[in-house]
Amino acid sequence: MLSDLLSRDRWKYIFNKVLSFMCMNMRLLMLILCCFVSSPVLAGISNDQQKIEKTVSQLLAFNDALGGIESGTAHEAVLNQLLEEKISQLDQLMALLRRTSVRKLPKIGNERQLSFFQSRITVNQERGNEMAVLRDQLSVEYLNTSQAINRYIEYLIEASNRYKGIQAIVVDSQKALNKSQKVADLLPLPESKEDNQITVDVRKNYQQFTRVNTTYQDILKYVINNPRKIASIHWFQQFSLLSAISYINNFDGIRAINYKLIPFNVDIGGISLSFVIIALVYFSYPLFFRFTNYFIKKYVSDDDDHQDQNYQQVVRPIRMGLMFFGIDLATYAFFYKADYRSAIESMSFVIFSLIFVWLLLCIINIVVMVHLKRLTRINKDLRKELVALGVQVVKAIIIIVVMAVVLSHFGINITAILSTLGIGGLAFALAAKDTLSNLFGGITILFDNVYRMGDWVKIEDVEGTVSEIGLRSTTIRTFDNALIVIPNAVVSVSSVRNMDRRIVGRRIKMYIGVTYESNMEDIRKALDDIREMLKTHPDIANPTQQHRDSRKKLKLSSHEDSAGIKSTQLVFMDRYNDFSIDILIYCFSKTVDWAKWLAVKEDVLFKIAAILKNNHLEFAYPTEVRIHRNSDENESPEYLIQEE
Repeated sequence: MLSDLLSRDRWKYIFNKVLSFMCMNMRLLMLILCCFVSSPVLAGISNDQQKIEKTVSQLLAFNDALGGIESGTAHEAVLNQLLEEKISQLDQLMALLRRTSVRKLPKIGNERQLSFFQSRITVNQERGNEMAVLRDQLSVEYLNTSQAINRYIEYLIEASNRYKGIQAIVVDSQKALNKSQKVADLLPLPESKEDNQITVDVRKNYQQFTRVNTTYQDILKYVINNPRKIASIHWFQQFSLLSAISYINNFDGIRAINYKLIPFNVDIGGISLSFVIIALVYFSYPLFFRFTNYFIKKYVSDDDDHQDQNYQQVVRPIRMGLMFFGIDLATYAFFYKADYRSAIESMSFVIFSLIFVWLLLCIINIVVMVHLKRLTRINKDLRKELVALGVQVVKAIIIIVVMAVVLSHFGINITAILSTLGIGGLAFALAAKDTLSNLFGGITILFDNVYRMGDWVKIEDVEGTVSEIGLRSTTIRTFDNALIVIPNAVVSVSSVRNMDRRIVGRRIKMYIGVTYESNMEDIRKALDDIREMLKTHPDIANPTQQHRDSRKKLKLSSHEDSAGIKSTQLVFMDRYNDFSIDILIYCFSKTVDWAKWLAVKEDVLFKIAAILKNNHLEFAYPTEVRIHRNSDENESPEYLIQEE
């Protein structure tokens, strides 16, 4: 037992020593590991770089050899052999570029050499020595073309590693080829009978430039004609409907059936794949619905009451897009041999554009509705009508952009359409005079902040709540639940009464009539009690209370008038009426809400009734006094009081 314990302690001691050594020498170990791992990689990169340079040198040698072969049938076999070997070298170069780890090739020439040649070209141009200028221009283009070969090889390596498209590679290569041919056309070899050193140098430089430029063009032409030799393609890029159809049609039993279907321009592969696509779309419906519901619930909506509405709003365009996507693929697979495929593709482009606009507008509606509700909770003064105007402008821009894209797709010149609209702008303005006046009236309403959505307004004879403020008209929902649309041009020239544009103070005005039999001292006491009651009432605005605005705005009018704050309190014996002594009560409630205002007014009425009762006063009501005089003058008249 003791020996086991000692052996365990010994191994533990050894482990701790090794661990401490590794921690102390971790940097050294990492450096050794990096050197061990990177050495083969660097060696491989250097080896690939040498192979690329060797292959390019062999291509240059082949072009030298081809340039030295004389024309004639006797040398045709040698010419063909050299061409085959050059094509083989190009194949090897493309295969090497697809698997290499090289990113940069060494630079040919330097800035000092180019600056020297450029300076000499300038001096010889001033002296009029054209042959010397040509000599140096050939030297410069030789260096530029050699460097262009290296840059193009680096481009091909990057295009292969990043899975660049075949069409893009062909387009870029064609541009480089055209540029190379233009340079060659600008540097012809002139005929000269002189045999001096400059002429010899010109011929030598021309041969060097021609050799390297021909090699550069050979690589460019090879890539243009064989782009798949350099382009790397994912397995999902290789998959297509045509490959799937071809795979189905290659079965022996199906070939005989397809032979009979040739007159109808269909085959079993296309028919089968179309039904498979429709089945996949049908069974993928529930997955898409669950995903959209989860996305809206988690990232868009936070209100369960509107979640179903949001879901239904966004699921319709998605359902339509998914359904038409399946129909489009199935139609393409079914009629891929037909001549009217282009018409189907054009129609599909238009329908997909409409579905995209529909979906984008639905998403904008949902996002704005959810975030507007959040912002309204934070900022009570948020103007919803401006948000609605901004949303409408964004929707209009989206529709215009999509229309422009669709028109461009069909080759319609948008510039010509815009110029036509400019010419007919005056006629359009005259024809749409009322529409433009409504438009400017709507802008005036929005920027003058006459009313907001939800305000209780009265415009001439129309009274109700503002439902919507548009650029053309204002929609008002009356209190009998009727919907009235008023053009903005009419609103802009009409008087608008806004009952909700107030913060504190909704007026309570009434006359309380007491009987003529009342004692005046009791009336004075009642007036004082009513004033004290209004002064201490918690829901009646008090003139002594100050209301400050936290928003710093420069306004010449008083804060009470601009913000809508009224707190006047008036209680006076106002007049002797026909059957009563009238007391005027004039005050304002703190709330501006109608239901709460009615509750405050009701409470004030009850308290006034109690004050009158406590002061031995009675409410007056219409009465009629009739006097009957007796025939005997000595008897007093009889009074008959009749209540109405």
